[in-house]
Amino acid sequence: MSGLTLSVDVSGLVPIQRKLVLTERQLEIAKQRTVLFGARVTHEAEVDEMKRCFSAPTDFTLKAFRVTFDKQRITSTVEIKDGYWTRSQNYLETQRYGGVRRFKAFENALSRVGVLPSGWFAVPGEGAAMDSFGNMRVGQIRQILSWFDAAELVAGSMQNMRQKGRDKRRKGTKKARGFEYFAAQPGFRFGRGSWVEGQTQRLHPGIYQRSYFGFGSAIKPVLIFVKGTSYKPIFKFDEVAQRTINTKVRPYMEKVLDQEVMKLWK
Repeated sequence: MSGLTLSVDVSGLVPIQRKLVLTERQLEIAKQRTVLFGARVTHEAEVDEMKRCFSAPTDFTLKAFRVTFDKQRITSTVEIKDGYWTRSQNYLETQRYGGVRRFKAFENALSRVGVLPSGWFAVPGEGAAMDSFGNMRVGQIRQILSWFDAAELVAGSMQNMRQKGRDKRRKGTKKARGFEYFAAQPGFRFGRGSWVEGQTQRLHPGIYQRSYFGFGSAIKPVLIFVKGTSYKPIFKFDEVAQRTINTKVRPYMEKVLDQEVMKLWK
């Protein structure tokens, strides 16, 4: 087993008595049926486990795994789908083993333009716009990246706001208040606002949104910078797989072998 991959091989589940009675073809059929059944029920069990241990998992997470079958080796595999490795593999392994999570693409982009201090992580703040799954809305993340001219490092297209775009957002319209983003780093802040850039301040490191009103302004933290984000292992991938094999795959194998034996008496 490597990473988030589980191979279902039932060769060791066939009793010696059955090997002596059944033909080679019958044993092959029984193994094929069992490994396909085993991979399917294990996949279903892993999805149920993600629903149990994760808070409102997205469809992307629940559909991360696929089942493959190797007819020559008579084995089935539950593994991460192609195209899911960069995102799903990273965070699902963190939930499986625990430890410090890896940097996300937007964090790398903010770090490269000098907004996020090296080695720090960004987590949603009080003013973050969250979706129904408890994740920060992609639209707000893109807006922040665009504000700090870091969007092109992620999107690969001309999405940076530039100075003209930032001035337009600060001014606002008749229907929408003006706003701006600025970053507070350890010991100083980054961006335009009521403090001179580089002046010592007491805000917790992070990215703040300043909204302008008719007689003043107000700020709220959108992203908070932290030195580390550690996770406890909550995705019991291996335990679920082993339990499924013991409670469902073994009994199914015995049932299939009995069916093959009955054919000999017909």
